Order: sequence, then structure tokens, then C-alpha cells
Amino acid sequence: MEIKKNVDVTALSTLRIQASADFFAEPESVDELIKVVKFAKDNGLNVTFLGGGSNSLLSSRKIDSLLVSTLKIDFIDEKSETIFELGAGLKMPRFCGKMIHRSLSGAEFMVGIPGSVGGGIVMNAGAHGREFSDIFISAKILDLDTLKVHEFKHGDMDFKYRASSIDPEKYCLLSATVKLDYAAKDEIRERVASYNRSRTSSQPLKAWTCGCTFKNPLPDYPAGKLIQDLGAKELIIGQMQVSDVHANFFENTGTASSSEFCQLVSTVQGLAREKKNIELFPEVKPIGFFTDDEKKIWLN
Repeated sequence: MEIKKNVDVTALSTLRIQASADFFAEPESVDELIKVVKFAKDNGLNVTFLGGGSNSLLSSRKIDSLLVSTLKIDFIDEKSETIFELGAGLKMPRFCGKMIHRSLSGAEFMVGIPGSVGGGIVMNAGAHGREFSDIFISAKILDLDTLKVHEFKHGDMDFKYRASSIDPEKYCLLSATVKLDYAAKDEIRERVASYNRSRTSSQPLKAWTCGCTFKNPLPDYPAGKLIQDLGAKELIIGQMQVSDVHANFFENTGTASSSEFCQLVSTVQGLAREKKNIELFPEVKPIGFFTDDEKKIWLN
């Protein structure tokens, strides 16, 4: 298992923030991943995991841990006609597409989420009124301290809106088992087509973004609507811009830094606090070094 040094990892996040990692590894199996973590422990390195990179903010200043990409751990193991074990690095749209051909429903919400299964479960990703917790049965979890693998059942996950009990600093999700249901193939295809039409008309799909920047502050007040009401649509800081298509998407228009992203987030948070007395919390997860001021966007 090769451990690379000083690797440009800009292309590994959908936001395309300029970033490099002091150490980088890309294991191709669960066994290799465990060996990588053991190597890090033996050499006094912290470990950070990166899946599809759609909900991640890589630091432009420094990523001095061993950054481990899980994207090659992308298997689908059929346990029964409706139950599947999925590797942590499996891209969600890929799984959705395979299930359509088998007339299996439950994964349609994944079609527009460019992330991987591991990150999707840790943050309980969802769309169109569905989320991972709806199909989740269990997961294999690596304890980063003991290097032992545990099985977490649904009740162990404590799923909430865009959250679970899995602390990425203590655990790594290796795989997950999900259960789908049979449905008419035409109905599944129409749902997927409808979701795709909705995305195409309402999201900046060709731009570099991290997906939705903020969690919705209230059940009946989406973050995008709030930001638009604040007059912050198209707000620009450096090479980061609030999208003119969907205000909860922040676009990297060139070679933006993580600092510019944090400044834009902080500015919008301040407007929401000042004008609406509402706190906005980012969905995006930080990876690498951030200053104390930058860290405040996740603590406000």
C-alpha cells in the first residue's frame, strides 16, 4: 500500500478548493484500509477519511494528517434479492442506477447526490423527503483506536437530520447493509426522472460547489429561501459566490481558497443573525487546519 507525500488533492472535492495533503493513500479494500490506519498509528500520524468529497471543505492552508480516500472501496455484495452490503466508497448515484434495473425502490433519493455511501450514512444524507436512515440495516465500523471492527445496528446510529452518532475522529465506516423494496420499474424510473428534472432546473449542476452549504434552519424555511430573502444571492468574496440559481449553493468560480469560502459563509451567517435572528449551521465538514476565526462558522 503506497503512502504518497505532498499530493495535490484539489480535484478530490466537488468544491475544487485549492489544497494539498502531506500524506495520501487510496486503499482498494477494507483490509488495505485497516493496514493504512495501522501504519498511521505506528508513525504518529492522524488519519482523515475522504469519500466523494461533495460535503467536504479541504483546507488550503494545511492538511497534515494522512488523508485516506475510500473511493476504491466501492463494492456491492448481494445478501438477498432486496438486501445489499455497500462499500464505503461506492458512489450513491451508481447504486441508484443499478437498483433501477432490478426494479428495487428506496435508493432513488441518491440519484442527485455526488457523494459516497460512507459519508452519506455518517451525515444521514437525503433528498426529496427520503434519507439513508430509511433503508439502513447495519454498518461495519472500524474503531480507530483499537483497530477492531464493530457492527452498528440502526438503533446504534442515532440518526437525525443530517447527522448520526458516528464521530469521524473515532470511527471509520467501512460498509453498510441496506434493504430496498420491489416496485414497478416504470414508477422508479419516473421518480428518478422527476428528481433529475427538479435538480436541473433549480441547482447549479455545472458549477463547483459542495452541494447545499447550510442545513435548513427551520422545517418550513429552507436555507436557500432564507439567503435569498436576505438579499445575499450572488454575494461574492474573492472567487467564492452565492449561486444565482440556488442561494444555498456556494460556487467556486476559479481557484478559491478555503479562507474565501469561510469568509462567505461567515458573512451570510451574520446577515441571518442580524436581519432574521436565525442561526445557520454548515452541512459541509472541514478537513485540515483552520484558524480559530474560521472554526467559528461551525460553532456559532
